[in-house]
Amino acid sequence: MIDISTFDFNGKVALVTGGSRGIGRAISLAFARLGCTVAFCYRSDHVAAETLCQEAAAHGWQVTPHCVDVSERSAVDALIAAVLTTHGRLDILINNAGIFAKQAVVDMQDEAWENVLRTNLFSAFYCARAVLPTMIAAQSGVIINIASIAGQRGSAYHAHYAAAKGGLLAFTRSLAREVIPHNIRVNAVAPGRIGTEMLLEEADADEQERWRSDTPIRRLGTPEEVAAAVVFLASPASSYMVGETLAVNGGLLMT
Repeated sequence: MIDISTFDFNGKVALVTGGSRGIGRAISLAFARLGCTVAFCYRSDHVAAETLCQEAAAHGWQVTPHCVDVSERSAVDALIAAVLTTHGRLDILINNAGIFAKQAVVDMQDEAWENVLRTNLFSAFYCARAVLPTMIAAQSGVIINIASIAGQRGSAYHAHYAAAKGGLLAFTRSLAREVIPHNIRVNAVAPGRIGTEMLLEEADADEQERWRSDTPIRRLGTPEEVAAAVVFLASPASSYMVGETLAVNGGLLMT
């Protein structure tokens, strides 16, 4: 696993969407531990948000929660304005917010399709568009989109999720081309099967065992392994990486 302990983000401000649980929580804590001031948003789990804040405070790390539905454009605009008002800058944006639901296309209602697309894809567009004026003015910035292996190879009974994540990968490459002249780097991370509540809630023990046996490394990934890849992409160590996707999937994409 990437050793992130030598990275230094002192003086930087990061925003992590969907930052209170699972992968987002690990990302928030990783940046905070490395000296970054972290703002994170969450939609409804106040207990998880408070627990994260308490853990950060116990270590003296700077973490600020925002209860926001990032599928709504006006809410995103207000979120970015609040972060900039509080901290005066925003150096790193991590578009991690997402929902994961299982349903066959033949049974899928418009509302279900739209809800997943708005939360998993539209939110990244809204957040990126809102932070870009500040990053362009600073001629510096990093945007990292958390996609999924589902967006690379598809996923039966998760077509809306896969479509959103595939769109997020295309958005990453397109935005990267637009903003690299302003010294803003845009990249993505595509996790495989990571042992988060969001994933494990979808499967019983037999299904989880099948996931492990399908994966060449023979286990689920951890949120911390994804967070390490994100920190690497946000650091100067990845300064020549633009429009790329880091696959953190235990070899699953090869199968």
